[in-house]
Amino acid sequence: MAYINVSSPSSRAILQISTASISTTSSGFVVPALQDITVSNSNGSFSWTQLDSTSQLSVATPSTNQISGNIVVDDTTFFTGGNGVDGIFDLSGNKSKVYFRVYFNGKTTGSKFISGSGYITNLAPKVSPTAPVWVTPVQITVDGDLTAGSVA
Repeated sequence: MAYINVSSPSSRAILQISTASISTTSSGFVVPALQDITVSNSNGSFSWTQLDSTSQLSVATPSTNQISGNIVVDDTTFFTGGNGVDGIFDLSGNKSKVYFRVYFNGKTTGSKFISGSGYITNLAPKVSPTAPVWVTPVQITVDGDLTAGSVA
């Protein structure tokens, strides 16, 4: 068993987004200043009771998947974008479908990632006198399945 340690610069958790399918580690752009990230794969269920049983019965239903996290707002990535991809604010506002990879331990050969596509939602930039740098939550509501892979 090997734990995934993200404390070194070459093994950090990374969020990469693009408006086209991601085929390499240089497609689209990497979201800088990622504070935290969560990959949620929530299988649904439908439960019912019937008169001939003293227990509830259940079946699995489609998953509701999402990627969520918090970022320190970088004006280029948030407003302008890069590498032919609009900024995060416009991707959300224009309801553009994005493709993403969440790298668990950097982008070197053999590194693990989860990929998919979806829509950026829930932006809520915030700043205050005691936290004088803009931060915002960001969520990608996944359209379809999440897929696991490794960097080739």
